[in-house]
Amino acid sequence: MDKLTKSEIEFAMSVKLRERNLAKGRKRYYLDIYQNGVRSYEWLHVVEKGDDKIQKRELAQNIRAARALELESEGTNFIPRHKKKVTIPKYIETYLANYKLRDIRSIKNALNKFQQYLREEKGKPNLPMSGLNKLYIEGFREYLLYRAGLNGETPYSYWKRFKKVLIYAEKQGYLKESVYKGVKWESKNKKAEKTLVKQILTEEEIQTLKNTYCGNDEVKRAFLFACYSGLGYSEFKRLKWHHIINNRLIINRSKVDSSEINIQLSDSAIQLLGEERGRGELIFNLKHKGKFLSEVAIKKNLTTMMKRAKIDKNITFYCGRHTFAVRLLTNGANLKTVADALGHSSTAHTVKYLNYVNNIKDDATSNLL
Repeated sequence: MDKLTKSEIEFAMSVKLRERNLAKGRKRYYLDIYQNGVRSYEWLHVVEKGDDKIQKRELAQNIRAARALELESEGTNFIPRHKKKVTIPKYIETYLANYKLRDIRSIKNALNKFQQYLREEKGKPNLPMSGLNKLYIEGFREYLLYRAGLNGETPYSYWKRFKKVLIYAEKQGYLKESVYKGVKWESKNKKAEKTLVKQILTEEEIQTLKNTYCGNDEVKRAFLFACYSGLGYSEFKRLKWHHIINNRLIINRSKVDSSEINIQLSDSAIQLLGEERGRGELIFNLKHKGKFLSEVAIKKNLTTMMKRAKIDKNITFYCGRHTFAVRLLTNGANLKTVADALGHSSTAHTVKYLNYVNNIKDDATSNLL
């Protein structure tokens, strides 16, 4: 098919800035949009008497240019610069303000849970919309299933509405379809049975990893320490030597959460800490060029290390926390003790680990000859 000429493109799609005179010397800017044979109008701001007319016109021209770019980029993977800067809280605020359907309450609850997940588990409450990736989407699915304190059909209800918002954001050009495509929901029981095996390391695998080369030794030590402490990546970004007191780890679960983790560290865990460099210094240097490594970079390091160790499991940094919980239960700790060690406010989120351990025990006893 021949490419359209510049004049043909301008004919097929145009965004023109126009103005309408109002009463008392006021005027209003608006956009005259022509696309695919259809003309529409979008009203902009009003210029009052005494306003800086030059500044107001420059603002209108910038809006026109941004709107034209949006229309031109429809159907492509291009995300305009001004949209890349929009944070998730700001997008959600605008989305809810314009949402008119009757399920607005459920939409709002679902989006509140997503922001809670970003804030408490990822430490990124102001993540840009363009920064969303599959790891965040998959992580939120796990959060709804096991850690959000939801029961019955509520997790799935929130997930459906969350996906609805993602699809709308993709149509608006704020993110790419590849971010959420392929991330599907599974029932809680089916998901637990299917994924926990892939997310938990055995004692033998942990020992193997200690002797396995990793391209980033800090990532390796931090992940192994997570298997001995249950900390998530957001805690590692704040973990300093003053959090270690008499071989005890004392730290809040996250900046916005008052739940405290207070556990006695084993000799193996203490060895992973290395030498102290000052009470106010970070214990693990998980930075590159002054910025903390992304979860994608962390995952790449762990995946490569698993391949070297010949461990066929889909391991993320958060799996260290799963492994820690199962290790405690396997060694005889009760559910309340494990919940406290993980910083859970109740045992509701911890039951999945107990079910996993019980299934292992059932398999072992049923195979006795």
